[in-house]
Amino acid sequence: MPIKVRCKECNTSFSVRDEAEGKRVRCKECGAPVKVTAAKQSKQRSSSSKSADTDDFLATLDIDKLEDKAAKICPRCGHDVGEEDTECPSCGVDLSTGRMSEATRRKRRRKGPAIEEFYSKSWGDAYKFLGNHKGLAVKTFLYSSIASTLFFCSIFMMMWCHRTPPRAFWGFIAFVSIMAIPGWIWFIQTEVVRYALQKKDKLKRINFDFFLCSALGMKFIFWIILFSLPAEAIMGILGYYFISNGSVPAGAVLIATGFLPTFLMFPLAIPHMTMVDSTPGWMIHKLGKIFLTLIKPAMFWCFVFVLTSLPVLGCLGAIGAVYGNDLNSFFSNVRYNSSIARDNGAKEYAEENKISDFVEGPFVGKTPAELDASVLIVPSILWLLACLFYAPVLIYNARVNGLLAVHCKPDLGLITKLSETKYVSKADSKKEGVGPTPSQLAIYGLLGGIGVWLFSFVIIMAFVSVAVAINMNLLLFALGLAAILFTPPLIATVCWIMSLVELGKKAGAGHCALGVFLPPYAYAKGWGYVKENKQMGKVMLVWTLMISYYFYALAISFLFNQPIPGSQKPENAPAEAPPAAEGAVDPAMEPGPADPAMEAGPAEPATP
Repeated sequence: MPIKVRCKECNTSFSVRDEAEGKRVRCKECGAPVKVTAAKQSKQRSSSSKSADTDDFLATLDIDKLEDKAAKICPRCGHDVGEEDTECPSCGVDLSTGRMSEATRRKRRRKGPAIEEFYSKSWGDAYKFLGNHKGLAVKTFLYSSIASTLFFCSIFMMMWCHRTPPRAFWGFIAFVSIMAIPGWIWFIQTEVVRYALQKKDKLKRINFDFFLCSALGMKFIFWIILFSLPAEAIMGILGYYFISNGSVPAGAVLIATGFLPTFLMFPLAIPHMTMVDSTPGWMIHKLGKIFLTLIKPAMFWCFVFVLTSLPVLGCLGAIGAVYGNDLNSFFSNVRYNSSIARDNGAKEYAEENKISDFVEGPFVGKTPAELDASVLIVPSILWLLACLFYAPVLIYNARVNGLLAVHCKPDLGLITKLSETKYVSKADSKKEGVGPTPSQLAIYGLLGGIGVWLFSFVIIMAFVSVAVAINMNLLLFALGLAAILFTPPLIATVCWIMSLVELGKKAGAGHCALGVFLPPYAYAKGWGYVKENKQMGKVMLVWTLMISYYFYALAISFLFNQPIPGSQKPENAPAEAPPAAEGAVDPAMEPGPADPAMEAGPAEPATP
């Protein structure tokens, strides 16, 4: 008698033969296994008929008829696999051999995808990611255009104004505006990489915070300066040396070469910036070791970046090559007119207040130059095109950087969790000898002096540039420059005094007096107290930094006093042409609107 059963998966009812009672059959609709149970019997059924002979049941059970031969499972873990699968997606075993291949074994040992997959996957995946985030590319174009427009307008106003307060105001606006562009680059890179590491393909809504991006821009610039210091300490100085001696192309190439290591390590630093502890991303020696391991993926990202940025570089190159001289003449005329207004205003102020000892500036009574704003049209269009091309390039390369982080995660050494802070008392630290050795401190001081000198050089150049741009008062300029120049000797003096105090405690007043008249003696004795007093280690490290700083400054000064090889005049060189007669004027040197930066400006009148 047929038995009626119901599938629990698809709720389909069907009938089977009574021979299938107690067995499992496949559902005719969905193929799910269904257990066949006998129909309910009457309560009067004898108890003897309820029990079945188990041995007879197992002896008559035909398992081959119940086996689903259409299903394919892994011979090792029993996981269901597809018809076209060659490896088990669960355990990675080769279905034909029942063993794990060497490639799969290496992949599972890495606990992540293979690096080889990154090179082929990045092109299409990044393009698909860009297609899903077109709105973000449009926002990038708008934000970059607005920030750059505000920057150029602020620069124009800073040159146009001739009084210090408005020039300082517009200079501040220009600085904040231009910092928003690298800040947005940093923000997009870190956000895309963070979501890639979380295995998310869709970003949440990203809002633009102008002041946050300006702060991140300063962070980005500081990171570039920090990582460029070692290379620029050599290449930058040599480049400046060649430029100062007239070899501008060679000097520019040398300076650009100094930024190459920073560019190569940028894609490896960004993943660290997304972690709870970004310290390795700021340590050049740690990131350098990672770069040596992942040099091929890093160079591949740089290749993709340069290749996709060619339209942007083309627009910027066209602006500089074709319209560079016109733009330089335009802004020189703006500064020229500003200098005329400054000197004429100073003269009017002196006449109104009857200042007798007033000296007129060199631009009093001169005719302002005519400004032709039409030279700005084509460069502005090219700049907007550069922003238009740069927007999708930023999103595309950020995704490639995210894929690099995913595929190279085991080799990047990312710090995903903060370690527990353990307090160590001073007594225990002395027993355990925690801290660097004196020789390590000395090496840090000698190498760090190069960075201190280059950093002070950058600070001085920036200070002088700002002072010239805002026409800073001579007294304020002298005080600011003195504060920068006399800070290192003041620090060295403090270290010397602290060494004398320690010398007096350990060796007595006589040795302290000897250290006063003989600073090298105090310096040598100070290193002898480093093992006993960890605080003296810090003092001697700073003192060594200052000494290395001065030795490096003297070496650079000596280098710049030497001429470039080949620039000396040969002994058999022809004599120079005699000077022109007095009053003769070279037509090529006829005076035009002068650049105020090349002439001495008049003294500003005293405020009444």
